Amino acid sequence: MKTPARRVLPAAILASLFCSVAPAALAQAVTTASPKPSGISQERALALSARLDALEKRNEELEEQIADLKAQVAAGEGQIREQVAAQPTVSLNNGRPTFTSLDGNFKFALRSVVQFDAAHYDVSPLRTDNDLGSGTNFRRARLGFDATVYKDWNIALWGEFGGTGGESAVLNQAFVEYAGWRPFGLTEPLRLRVGAWATPTGLEDATSNTEGLFLERAAAAELVRGLAGGDGRTGFGAFARGERWYGSAVLTGKVVGTPSTAEYNQQSGYILRAAFSPLHGPDYDLHLGASLQGILEPADTAAGPAEANAVRLAERPEVRVSGARLVDTGAMAANGLQVLGLEAGASWKNLYAAGEWFQVDVSRTQVGAVRSPFDPSFSGWYLQGAWTLTGERHPWSSANGGFNGVKPAKPFSLEKRTWGAWELAGRYSVLDLNDKAGSAGAAAPLGGVRGGEQKITTLGLNWYPNNVVRFLLDYQWVDVRRLSAAGARLDSDVGVVSLRSQFAF
Repeated sequence: MKTPARRVLPAAILASLFCSVAPAALAQAVTTASPKPSGISQERALALSARLDALEKRNEELEEQIADLKAQVAAGEGQIREQVAAQPTVSLNNGRPTFTSLDGNFKFALRSVVQFDAAHYDVSPLRTDNDLGSGTNFRRARLGFDATVYKDWNIALWGEFGGTGGESAVLNQAFVEYAGWRPFGLTEPLRLRVGAWATPTGLEDATSNTEGLFLERAAAAELVRGLAGGDGRTGFGAFARGERWYGSAVLTGKVVGTPSTAEYNQQSGYILRAAFSPLHGPDYDLHLGASLQGILEPADTAAGPAEANAVRLAERPEVRVSGARLVDTGAMAANGLQVLGLEAGASWKNLYAAGEWFQVDVSRTQVGAVRSPFDPSFSGWYLQGAWTLTGERHPWSSANGGFNGVKPAKPFSLEKRTWGAWELAGRYSVLDLNDKAGSAGAAAPLGGVRGGEQKITTLGLNWYPNNVVRFLLDYQWVDVRRLSAAGARLDSDVGVVSLRSQFAF
């Protein structure tokens, strides 16, 4: 038993010593072990942190600059838009260059009309007094502008470079007009105008010469137009209109340009006209109207205390390639004249008809050296109609108190196989410049006027390729019956074929 005890005791002492020493040694090993190096020094870490702060600050500054640039660009774009929006608008409606301010208070439109006519006359019997020369002529060659300034003022300036072949360039119209007053409850402004222009003297004259059915107006309408109205007639007037009515009152003077005979006191005259459309619908219009116009005092063509006042009534056939007049009263000493006109017209779908009647009463003062035994009277009238083969119609407008021309619904195009508008037209007109003319073979009675009677039948074919260009082909049968002062017959039978090529905007 002693032997096992001796072995156990030393073993227990060794185990006790090992257990007491091992934890201390382990603790010493842990506390004395050095940490593993990281690879970045503290100084470098501080430098990187400072640089990162600087970059963040710079980024903030750049973001602020970008925001400022965006604001500046946006403001610039706004200014550019405002400047662009403030620029005048440009349009080419129906080929007419028009510039309009943003607020609509200013407008400028370039205008032009060119009509090139060709005609062939067949006259029987041919004499020196009725030799109508065949050929060509620029009937109208106009260039000018219409403008609106400060919303309520209208101005126009047009030059005329055409005519009947013998005229030089002349002023066609130049006027200033105020259109900012609406008295008496008018829906449209009362227009007050001064200058030179052509006031409509009747229904045919109320239709623009670029939209008429034939090359020329009916002879009676054209003659009356030239008495107190016509192109380039100076004057002062007022114009009023509503939706279905029109009225005008104008005091007129001379025609601009140099007269063929020197004038020492210019002509003065007047034009009064009223028109309305009592029946109106989407495809029909009825027109009724009347006019009263006259010469208050003819031009004085004598210098000094003596006066020489006279009027003369003369008219060409309804083509102006030749300037010869087949009916002519000659100069009549007079202190004035008066014209009464009645007018009517209607359109229904693609059918149109119109007519006018005029009576001209001359206040004649003398015949030669003898006091005039009577005041001569003359008359004229016409009827005309049209059938638009392609279906377009002639609408009524209160702008001038008359009918507008045809506007093709489908402009001419070979690619689209559309042919514009086509129209057939016819007219019969009479102009009687005789009064107490007496009989053939004898001298005219005292005071009798042998101006002649002219009757014209016209057939026409019109082609409107578009709203700018058109072509008119007419044939006329002209019948003139006239006596010379001695009683000889000065009759004429004329056949005329004519063609007009036109552009207008």
